[in-house]
Amino acid sequence: MDLSSIAYPKLEDIQSALFIQPHPDDNEIGAGGTMAYLSHQGIPVYGLTVTEGRGGSKTIEPEELGKIRKIEAQNAMDVLGVVNLGCLGYHDNRPIIHETLVKELVRIIREVKPQAIFTVDPQLPDEMHPVHIQVGRAVQEAYMRCGQIYYPFEDHAKHADAFSPDIIGFYFTADDNTILDISDWMDLKCEAILKHKTQVDRQTLESFKAFYALVADGTDYQYAERLKLLSSVHTHCFAIPTAMKALLKK
Repeated sequence: MDLSSIAYPKLEDIQSALFIQPHPDDNEIGAGGTMAYLSHQGIPVYGLTVTEGRGGSKTIEPEELGKIRKIEAQNAMDVLGVVNLGCLGYHDNRPIIHETLVKELVRIIREVKPQAIFTVDPQLPDEMHPVHIQVGRAVQEAYMRCGQIYYPFEDHAKHADAFSPDIIGFYFTADDNTILDISDWMDLKCEAILKHKTQVDRQTLESFKAFYALVADGTDYQYAERLKLLSSVHTHCFAIPTAMKALLKK
């Protein structure tokens, strides 16, 4: 049986990538090793932030915190060699409207034309943060819509820039099909995470390091990140039988 046409994508197949994060530190915490790995292969890597993360402090006023976290995000991406596409500016006074966010994401994807897009997995069991769920779902729909030549439909016109990434990837996932050895990139990942000074101290960083050591359990790696990589054949209608998933990773 030839399964090559429905095999899961591989990280080594990626030629450019856009990482879309709900908050200014999610990319680094969830996939900083992957971002460092890709950028050090000479692959263009972009980062986009959806919200300002104004609610992340008990001592700093929300508006001021939003300004600080934009700077922290830039500093973190600089460490990893990532091009910062900025922040879409969502916050409590500008709540996320699903369709509006999808259209914004489609516009950016069509401009950047990444071969792969990454975000948080909105189907992570026990995920309770509404922004993670909202952003993950919006990215999923944007992945589907950006190649539709008549989207947004209310324009009643063809969009010559319609473009479909080959791959959608998820971090913070419990349904991984890819594991990356980030042992060589862990120091850079930690350096990038620490740029988010309003959110992370040394004690918190140690808990992250312990987590990514645990993620590597069962491998020969010291640290690892686990991802779910899908192509369009996996994202509409058809569920891969659990017993067959291991075969699609080869």
